Amino acid sequence: MPFNEMYKQNYNLVYRLANRMVKDEDISKDITQEVFIKLYEAIHDGQHFLKIQSWLYRVTVNSCYNHHRNIRKKGKSVENSQLQSEIESEVSFIEQDESQRIRDLMLRLKVKEQLILSLYSDGMSYKEIAEASGIPFNSVGTTLTRALTKLKKLHHDSQL
Repeated sequence: MPFNEMYKQNYNLVYRLANRMVKDEDISKDITQEVFIKLYEAIHDGQHFLKIQSWLYRVTVNSCYNHHRNIRKKGKSVENSQLQSEIESEVSFIEQDESQRIRDLMLRLKVKEQLILSLYSDGMSYKEIAEASGIPFNSVGTTLTRALTKLKKLHHDSQL
């Protein structure tokens, strides 16, 4: 398949994943561009892919992790509690629907849990989630169950 077709078919998938992980549209666009540059270079170097989407998920996840790591190294990271309070103050001006509340609650989960829930909600199998996230296949189900349990508890507590 030509690169242009791969790009058109997978751009939204890569961008949505990056945006869920970094929560910034501009940075997500930059990461998406970097991922497709890496794809182009890999194709140019003769690399073959069994599942292009799994490869794209993995490279996107790694790029997002690198972004978070670089922010921490530069000392610009915002504490989760500060980030959550900023989000809550912004969201208080906007009437939320149920899906928005769930996304906000997901911010309270660990990055790995957010990732697994996002991949699962995209309809990926456990095997695909393991390949894309780097989490061992045997741990995907357990991690997913724990993340769902935490999210349900947060949702329940937020309605009290």
